[in-house]
Amino acid sequence: MPSSSSHSRSTQGLSGTQLRAGALKFPAVLMQGITHIAPAVGLALSIQFVTSNAGVTAPLAYAIAVLIMLTLGVSLSQLARHIPSAGGYYTYIARTVHPRAGLLTAWLYLLYDPAATAINVAFMGFFFERTMQSEYGLWCPWWLFFIISTAILTFFVYRGIAFSSQVMVVLGAAEILIVVALSAFGLIHPGPGGVNVNSYLPSQAPGVGGLALGVIFSIFSVNGFDAVIPLAEESENPRRTQPRAIMAAILCTGAFYLFCSWAVIIGWGTHDINGFSHSIENPCFVLARKYWGKGWILIFIAVLNSIFAVSIASTNAATRVLFAMGRSGVLPHTFGRVHKRYLTPANAIWLQTMLTLAVGLGLGFWLGPDQEFFFMGVVMTLGLVLIYGISNFGVYHFFRNEIRTEFRIWPHVICPLFSTAALLAVGVASVNPLPPVPLRYAPFVVLVWLVAGVFFVWFMSRTGRESWLSNAALTSEESEASAKIQLAVSEDTYTTSDELESRPHRTAQ
Repeated sequence: MPSSSSHSRSTQGLSGTQLRAGALKFPAVLMQGITHIAPAVGLALSIQFVTSNAGVTAPLAYAIAVLIMLTLGVSLSQLARHIPSAGGYYTYIARTVHPRAGLLTAWLYLLYDPAATAINVAFMGFFFERTMQSEYGLWCPWWLFFIISTAILTFFVYRGIAFSSQVMVVLGAAEILIVVALSAFGLIHPGPGGVNVNSYLPSQAPGVGGLALGVIFSIFSVNGFDAVIPLAEESENPRRTQPRAIMAAILCTGAFYLFCSWAVIIGWGTHDINGFSHSIENPCFVLARKYWGKGWILIFIAVLNSIFAVSIASTNAATRVLFAMGRSGVLPHTFGRVHKRYLTPANAIWLQTMLTLAVGLGLGFWLGPDQEFFFMGVVMTLGLVLIYGISNFGVYHFFRNEIRTEFRIWPHVICPLFSTAALLAVGVASVNPLPPVPLRYAPFVVLVWLVAGVFFVWFMSRTGRESWLSNAALTSEESEASAKIQLAVSEDTYTTSDELESRPHRTAQ
């Protein structure tokens, strides 16, 4: 009979995991998704560019992008309900398509969250250096800021999932409150044109093509909710918490974008949308100076908060995937070990820290920390199109063939097809026409990485190094059950052989 402690553990989180099961309640998991979307920095960096395409209807472009992300979230939440695992897409696709497809997806995933921390912290260093120098005459090189921030980030994540999540919740709440406050001032003190709803009228768009481009470039701004899935083994009741957090993250950030983008444009003035699109200084900073004077620094802090919070979320997600790959045997087993006290994937965290330093400093010194951000942004977009496309196929394949009693047309056919088509449009628009150097090299980087991944999977199969195949698609609970079965078989075999050895001895007596 199981003990009360083991019963409590199994009801709070997944059994069989070495990580801290049940450590995260719904609010923390939700904030993992929200901060990974990075609403403050996403709005500040994207609204001017989206407006240059969609004009005054930029908020409508965000609204359409949110609807597309909701269809993707519906598909993803279906898998989260059945396959909770720290492996995220690696486990999902290994289970729903094939373990080799899961390995290829994990290879592509290395372009996403493991690199996201590096480019976000590098851009944060660039942003800090430029602002301190222009506003206060202080010089703090981006690379020094990068190294210090990476050390702090590593400490937070290493110290424990609950601790890093608490920091993330505080930072995420602060960034949202500051930007919402700025938006409220925009409605109270509107610019030329006053308060109106022209931003949500399709007839006010500069054209179908302009609105479509606005939607395409809005999608990347509202993406990132999938970062909740690698925290499944540390979430309370993940089969319920994960799907809810996925959809709630999209809805919450969607509401943020719809309100704040509209209010910021109202604050600037809908009759001066051309000035908004061509402003030399970021429009959000211009409005903050107009309304708050020296208090504009709050928006600067909100952007820094947002970047640091998304870096924590990215690192938490990436290290759990690296941990799952080490646990299954794709990576050396040392990366599948956890810290005895903090129950964090310590070796995977050190690996992620080295990747952050190598990518962030390497590309930063080569391209510049700002160009690194935009270059890898295109790389990640294209990589995500492939990952989401394979995942959407896995949703259909899994429910059509493995759980046919739950198969439904809307969540398992229409949503995957619609979101995949929309994401393909994003991928095409990102590279057609080819952007200027160095961004034009991004699609070729993804192509080379994809070919290298296919070769790696082929090499693993040809050399017989596929002992991990049987473990790749297992959740922690299934791994525990498999281990118990193997142990029972082993004990049964031992008992049987022991009895056989004793029989001749009894006969001799």
